[in-house]
Amino acid sequence: MGATDEKLFELTQKLVLGMGFTLVDVRETTEYGRRTFRFFIDHDQGVSVEDCGAVSRELSYLFDAEDPIEGAYSLEVSSPGLDHDLLREREYEHFEGREARLVLRTPLEGVGNVLTGVLAGVHEGLVTIRHPERGDVSVALADVARARLELTRPRRS
Repeated sequence: MGATDEKLFELTQKLVLGMGFTLVDVRETTEYGRRTFRFFIDHDQGVSVEDCGAVSRELSYLFDAEDPIEGAYSLEVSSPGLDHDLLREREYEHFEGREARLVLRTPLEGVGNVLTGVLAGVHEGLVTIRHPERGDVSVALADVARARLELTRPRRS
């Protein structure tokens, strides 16, 4: 996470929480030469387009008052989505209990370099995945090349 992303996360976290949502992450990207800051919010009952609009308006008011970003930028607010990329430890914490797919930098014996299972926790730089055959498997976050939430479908009987 860049310094600006972390600064914006700290600045906006209380506002988003006060509106009844969890701020999952802030990500800066540059698209077509324009900086964009994406704020991912979540709620137990899901996030609607109206929710994103309300949070966006409040963030805009806060940014007008605080002026935390130099230059031109776009501001976007959305839900993390069903297949959200996991980049930071707090995201692993937030999505504990959800199924995820981790691509590892080096293979694990008996598992290979792709580990899929339920996020069972993260502590001191280690993420634990509840693997269907191997039980709980812990991996250092530094050894994760990519991680993403998995779409889960109801099983047919």
